[in-house]
Amino acid sequence: MAKIIDKLAGVFDRQRRAAREIADAIEVPRVEIMALREKRREIESAPISPAERQARIAKSLAEAEAEARALFEPAALVTPPNSGAVTDPRLADVFAAQPLGMMLLLGLREDIIEALTASADKEVAGLCRAYSTEERAEELARIDAGIRDAERDEERLCRAAEEAGIKVARRVDASMEFILAEDL
Repeated sequence: MAKIIDKLAGVFDRQRRAAREIADAIEVPRVEIMALREKRREIESAPISPAERQARIAKSLAEAEAEARALFEPAALVTPPNSGAVTDPRLADVFAAQPLGMMLLLGLREDIIEALTASADKEVAGLCRAYSTEERAEELARIDAGIRDAERDEERLCRAAEEAGIKVARRVDASMEFILAEDL
């Protein structure tokens, strides 16, 4: 009886080692998935490119100027009194309602662009690199492909372990696409 127990103990020991090796092998794609997801989050939150920052500034200023222009009566500056036309250019009202737009109307656009650009540059100084929309989309697509490959590898290893009789716990957020797929 002792021989059988010793023999079975050796078998069980080998089985435990094999199960640990399989669990370690399954952990490799899981670690890769976590790293790729973290990289994806970094790229999603990375600053936009300088050209896109300038375009955003220009768009914001154009909107502010248009809103101020809708309120401002520049013709009132040159209309004679008692002409029956509007003689109040509404400067105070426009400045109160749209101060940025009014400064743009008064010709301070370049100074404002320079100040906003300096502020934006200061904000992104020391951060990770900036991405244009196209660069960001390409990088995210590359990372997503890497995540898919790692998830596929993980599911292949899980299935191989289960076929060998080893129970494997899948991640809660494992891709259902691969879990439900018949062929990998």
